[in-house]
Amino acid sequence: MKRYGALLRVPGLTAVVASQLIARFPGGMIPLALLIHVQQQTGLYAIAGLVLAAEASGQAIASPVATRLMSRLGIRPVLGTMLGISVMTMIALAFIPVSPLTHIPLGLLLGLTLPPIQPAARAVYPTIVRKSQIQSLQSLDASVQELIWILGPVITVTVATQLGGPMGVLAPAVIGGFGGLWFLTRPAVKKATLSPSTGKMGAVLKKPAVLVVVFSGLLVVGSFAAIEAATVAAFGSEKSSPAGLILGLWAAASLVGGLAMGHTPIGPWSLTRRLFFVALGSILAMFTVDPILLTLALLVAGIGVAPAMTVQYAVATESVDPGDLPESLGWLGTGWVIGAAFASAVAGFAIDAWGSLGGFAMAAVFAILAALVPVFWIRHMPNLKHLVTDHQG
Repeated sequence: MKRYGALLRVPGLTAVVASQLIARFPGGMIPLALLIHVQQQTGLYAIAGLVLAAEASGQAIASPVATRLMSRLGIRPVLGTMLGISVMTMIALAFIPVSPLTHIPLGLLLGLTLPPIQPAARAVYPTIVRKSQIQSLQSLDASVQELIWILGPVITVTVATQLGGPMGVLAPAVIGGFGGLWFLTRPAVKKATLSPSTGKMGAVLKKPAVLVVVFSGLLVVGSFAAIEAATVAAFGSEKSSPAGLILGLWAAASLVGGLAMGHTPIGPWSLTRRLFFVALGSILAMFTVDPILLTLALLVAGIGVAPAMTVQYAVATESVDPGDLPESLGWLGTGWVIGAAFASAVAGFAIDAWGSLGGFAMAAVFAILAALVPVFWIRHMPNLKHLVTDHQG
């Protein structure tokens, strides 16, 4: 923990970490908010899943483009424009009468304009701390981001059930707008000058290690989306629903796992070992709808979430030139949102057909495949143990 304390004493770093964290809260709120709002108005999880799929598809398209534009035009002009449009779109989603004809296109627009705060922050970090501190900072970032998934679902479910579905959608607009403005006005962000990209769009995907973590990330985040949908389907979105608390405890386990394993050396098998816990917990979740037993299953899954994401971040960062870092992380984010989009749609139909069991089954399939991908391409996984050695030295 001393390493984390030393990091937080770096001038300006705490404000950047905190502001980007708040700016990214919509990521942990929008899927659940739209799921509850659209399902309440239409009575169908399938339509809600299609809206979520449209939103995530737009994000998948925009993320690598926006991150590449940041290297050319700067962080503030690109993210500032996207932030303004996305906030207005969330307001429209909240108050326009729900219809597939309006909300699917609006979901797509929201995805296209959600600012890629995380790649921007991770591109700024190397300008604030030493290279020997990067893995510790990545681990801290991957761990504290679990607050998004701890508090996000709780805030969303509480607001949506107490004040109504539209307020549940409005909440991430307010929180994300505030956090985004705070992040963009930090001195380190104002002064950040990103190195130019070294190749054509998508060239970073020719790096086998980057492609492995993007594809594995796609699958594991798909399992997260299916778990969220299945949990809401199992316990409902009424005022007494324990869904938000269960999802919050799941994310809390990830926070603990991330902080505990933050300095563990990263080798070729690290990603598979950490994803094993995610797969095991997802499988266990299939066999119960008891809130206590389901929470225990998700605690097992949560232990591996942040540690696995730390590996993904490290591989995507260390496998490319500095000028390609934003795009590499952008593609990592694209994989995540494609996984969330596909899994949300599949889980929505599975839940309508077989209830919450169908959703948890889809989560298990996605998690198992995520753990297997690095195994099949293990020779392409780098050995990054030197990052810890460099820090200790």
